[in-house]
Amino acid sequence: MKKTLRLLFFFPLFAMTAGAQNNNQTYAEKAAEIQKEVWGTTVPEFATTKVPVNLSNESAVVFAKSYSMQRSLTNKFKFMIITASSTTRALKLTTFHERVKINDKSALEDFSTISYQKRLDESVHILSAKFFMTHDTYIGAKIIKPSGKEVVVNTSEEVLIKNEKKDQVSKLAISDLQVGDILDYYVSTVDVNENASTDNFADNDMVFVLAGEYPVLYSSYDFQYSKKDNVKHICANGAPQFNISTNAAGDQIYSLKVRDQAKYSSEFWTSKFRQFPYIEISSSHTMGFVKFVSGGKAGESAADRLQANKAIFEGTFTERDIPYFSNVVDRLKKYFDGKKNIKAVPLDSAMKVLYNIRKGMVFGSYSKDDVGKVDEINYRRMSSKFNTVVMSMALNDLKIDHDVLLVCSRNANTLDNIFNYSDFDACIRINDTKPLYMFFDDAATHFNEIPQRFQGEKVIVLTPKRESSTKYSFTEGTAVLPVMQAAINNINEDIKVSLLPTNMQKIKIQRLVKQTGLMRHDDQLRLLPVVDIDNILMELSKSEKLEKRLAENPETKKLRDDFSYAFSDDESKSVKKFTSEIKAQYEQEPTQVTDCKIINAALDNSSPVFQYSESFVLDNLVKKAGNNYIIDAGKLAGSFYKLEEKERKRTYDVYMPCSRSFKYTINIAVPQGYTAKGLEEIAAKKTNKTGSFSSEATLNGNVVTIVITRVYNNNFEKAENWPLLSEVIDASAGFNAQKILFEKKVNSC
Repeated sequence: MKKTLRLLFFFPLFAMTAGAQNNNQTYAEKAAEIQKEVWGTTVPEFATTKVPVNLSNESAVVFAKSYSMQRSLTNKFKFMIITASSTTRALKLTTFHERVKINDKSALEDFSTISYQKRLDESVHILSAKFFMTHDTYIGAKIIKPSGKEVVVNTSEEVLIKNEKKDQVSKLAISDLQVGDILDYYVSTVDVNENASTDNFADNDMVFVLAGEYPVLYSSYDFQYSKKDNVKHICANGAPQFNISTNAAGDQIYSLKVRDQAKYSSEFWTSKFRQFPYIEISSSHTMGFVKFVSGGKAGESAADRLQANKAIFEGTFTERDIPYFSNVVDRLKKYFDGKKNIKAVPLDSAMKVLYNIRKGMVFGSYSKDDVGKVDEINYRRMSSKFNTVVMSMALNDLKIDHDVLLVCSRNANTLDNIFNYSDFDACIRINDTKPLYMFFDDAATHFNEIPQRFQGEKVIVLTPKRESSTKYSFTEGTAVLPVMQAAINNINEDIKVSLLPTNMQKIKIQRLVKQTGLMRHDDQLRLLPVVDIDNILMELSKSEKLEKRLAENPETKKLRDDFSYAFSDDESKSVKKFTSEIKAQYEQEPTQVTDCKIINAALDNSSPVFQYSESFVLDNLVKKAGNNYIIDAGKLAGSFYKLEEKERKRTYDVYMPCSRSFKYTINIAVPQGYTAKGLEEIAAKKTNKTGSFSSEATLNGNVVTIVITRVYNNNFEKAENWPLLSEVIDASAGFNAQKILFEKKVNSC
C-alpha cells in the first residue's frame, strides 16, 4: 500500500495573510513560505530520533503527527476587479505533518511514494464575475539518516499522473529513503471558496480514526474557526474530548493531543467506526435548515443529534410527495387492472410488484449526463430515505400495515453516533405473517432482501399515521434486523479443466457459476449489460420501453440515438467484462475468452439464482517436470485469503461481509498416456462453530474430480472466536498450495 494523501479541504490563514499582501506570489514562493512555517516551528515531538525499546520490533514507528486546519471568512472579494460584499469567501489552510521511523522493507514500501491532488480549479463564471473555488497543494519531505544528516527531497521531481489545466494529480517518489531512516514530510492544502454562503456541515466534515497501522507516540489535532462559523463535533468510541477555547479575535479553537496511540494489527474484517476511537468535526457558515438538522452547537449530546436528524426525516412526510407516491399506486392498479384485483392477490405478491414498479421508475430514468458514462449506470443507488418516504405514503394510501425503519450501516457509525443526516438509511417493513422488507439500494436488490451492511443491525422503528393531508405522526420503537443464513448467500461453481494438447503448460477452463443471495450482487452489476437490466426491470413492472421514456423526458428526448448507441456499445463489451471478472478471480490475465453467457439475470426473487458461463485459457498453473506435468490444482477455484503473521493475534471483534457458503466442483481431464498422482494429499476437513472447510479428490475414469466447500456461519464473530475462525481461514488457504502430478506412463515390454 502506498502512502496516499488526497486532502480536498479549503484555504490557509497564514499563507493567505501573506497572499493578501502579495497575491502575485508564484507557486514556488508560496511553497517556500509554507515549508519555512512547518519546519521552522519548534515542536519537541517532531525532533525525536530514538525509538522506545518496547517498540523496536515494529515495522515503523510514528514519532509525531499533526493535523491543523484554519478557516477564515471574509465578506469582500479582495483580489477581483468586481467586488460583491454580499458574497462570502471561505479561506482554509490544512496541514498534515508526520515524522516516522522506517524499520523494515514493508514500511519502506508504504512510505516510498506520496500521491496527492496538486491543483483543482472548480471556479464558476457568472456573467463578468468569477467565483473562485480553487485547491492547491504544497508538499515537503526530508530524510534524516542514522548519522543525523538531513536530505531534503526535491519536490520539483514529482510526476504529474494527471496534468490538465485545472486538475493536476501528482506523485512524489522518496527515492533515497532506506530502512533505518526517518521520514519527515508534510502536505498543506490551500483552498478558496467564494460561494461559502452555501456551504454546509457535510461539505466541511472531517473524520479522524485514532488508530492506525503503526504505533504513534504523539499526535495533535487543531482546528481554528471564525467566530461566525457554526461548529459541531463528536468524540466517539472513547476518544478524548476536545479542549475548546477562543483567541483574542474571537476565533473558536478546538484542540486535541493524544499520546501513545495504539495500532491495530490489520484492517481485515474490521468496522473502524464501531471498533476504534474517532473524532468528527464540521462547520457551516449558514444556519436555518442546516442548524435544525444538526443542532448547530458544539456541545450537543448524542441523543440530541439523533433526535434532530430523526425529526428532519419525519418532517419529509408531506403531501408535496403526492406526485411520487400516487404515481406508484396508479401503476400498481394498472398492473392488476384495478384496485379490487390487488386485494385478491396475496400480499407478498402485490408488494413485490409495488417494489419492482418503484425500482423500475428510479433505475429506468436517465439524465443527459448518463449517455456519457454508461459504465457507471449499473452502480447507481436509490436514495433510501426519499424512496422510503414515497413508498410509505403509497402504503398508507393502500392501507397496508407497515413500519419505517432507520438503520446505520455496520461498516459505519452506530445509531448512537449519528453526526450528519447522511449517516443513516431508511427502509420499509411490511407487517404480514412474516415481515417483508423493502430496501432501496442497487438495481440487483430483490424485494424482501436485506443488504449485507444492514443485517443484524439495531433499527429505530417508526410507525407512521396520517393525521391530515399535510401532517403525519409517528410512534417509535426499536428492533433488530435478521441475518441471512450462510446457505442463502451461496456461490456454486462447476469448473471443467483440460490441458491444451498443443501446449500442455496451458489449461482451458469451462466455468459455470451460480450465485444466490448477497453473493450475486458484484457480478450482476459487473457483467449484466445496462440495456438488459433496463429491459428486465421494465418487464417486471410492465413499464414503457426505453425509447418512449427517453422521448417523454425533455432532458433526453433529443438523445435517443445517443443512448441507443451507448447502450449497444456497452453490450458489445461483454467479453471485456468477463475478462475482468476472470482476472479478479484468478489473479492473472486470461486468453481466448469465449462462450461468455448470462444464463439467468436474477433481478427478481422469483428466479433468484444468478448464472453465467465462460470459457478461457490460463497460463502459470502448470509446470513441466521432465516428461511429467504438475498442476496447481489448489488455485483452480481462485485464491483464498491467507492470514499474515501479524493478524493471528486479535483483540477486536470480527465484522465479516456476510454469512456465506461456497462449493467448487472441479473436473480435470487426465491427458491420454498419463496417470494422476497426489490425490490423497488434497483431502482436508476442518469444522467448528464459526464455519467449515473441506476438500477431497477422486479419480473417475480419466477425470479427477475435486470438491471444495467453505462455510462462514455468521457475519460477526466475537474476538474470542478468532482462533476458531482462523482455523477455517488457514484450511482454505492451505488448499491453494495443493498440486496434482500427471505422470507419464511407462510402456512395459
